[in-house]
Amino acid sequence: MKILNYLKLNELKRVFKEEDSRFMLMTGLKVSGISAMITASVYYFLFQIMRLNYAFFKAHGFPEFIGETPFYDYIISEAMDNLPVLFAFHVYLFFIGFYLGWIILRPFRNIGDYSEQAINNPDTVYSVDEFSTYKLLTRFSEFFFEYLRDARKKGVITSNSVPPQYLKIHQPVADKIFMLHFGILLIIIAITSSVFIIENVASIFQHMVELGQKTLVNQKAMSRYFSSQLFILDEIVNLTIFLISVTYLLLGLHLYNKVSGAAFGIFSTMRSFMKGNYFSRVHLVGFAHVREETRKLNKYLDYIQNNLTKDKPKG
Repeated sequence: MKILNYLKLNELKRVFKEEDSRFMLMTGLKVSGISAMITASVYYFLFQIMRLNYAFFKAHGFPEFIGETPFYDYIISEAMDNLPVLFAFHVYLFFIGFYLGWIILRPFRNIGDYSEQAINNPDTVYSVDEFSTYKLLTRFSEFFFEYLRDARKKGVITSNSVPPQYLKIHQPVADKIFMLHFGILLIIIAITSSVFIIENVASIFQHMVELGQKTLVNQKAMSRYFSSQLFILDEIVNLTIFLISVTYLLLGLHLYNKVSGAAFGIFSTMRSFMKGNYFSRVHLVGFAHVREETRKLNKYLDYIQNNLTKDKPKG
């Protein structure tokens, strides 16, 4: 039993030590953390409104024996009842974010896994997952690995012509298909978070109105007061949608840069290698989440350089 616990502990430590696993965990925390922070901010804003409304309640016949604490307890009881659902929802968001991180890393893992297997088996098939495809990287890597496979069959590696569409690329490019898949998932997350927060805010506000109906003598004043306060509820809704949209947009740009920058670095190395610079290796700074995969690719390039006869570069 102790051995099993030790192995489980070591496995957990290994997950936190590996850069790609840490990246997926951090992506999950970012996705769920955004919603959690905005939820907390909106609840704090709503609590300040409740403090103002308590003064209104006291001025219009709110019973003295009920007091301030029972007032807040009654109103936030709905929020407390939803606390398990709130926690479960953010756990769900964490795993969605974790999956998002997996999607981001998938093209790089395909390259790393293929590079590792191809050293011993030149007939290994390089396949890509269309949903997680980053076109610049996956299209060119298919062409590049086919070039290396042909070189191994011949036993000679020579410089090769790079397709014209790849020659003018000197910086990361926007991949519309990848961004569409990536964006749809983030939009679904943003909409789900917004609806969840808004529904909870509306239920708390409705609880406040119900308490007024039960305890206040001047129902007309209460009705006018809460009717005029509806614009605040609308502002909370608009603020929630705005904050969710902006923060998830920024998160999306941040995560996409993690893809495009690393993909361009790997693509540049492959292109340079094909043009005859057989010492080209991937050296990325600031992209630790793909370090293990680039090491595998570099190891494969070392194998090609050390085991194949090299012809003189063309031109």
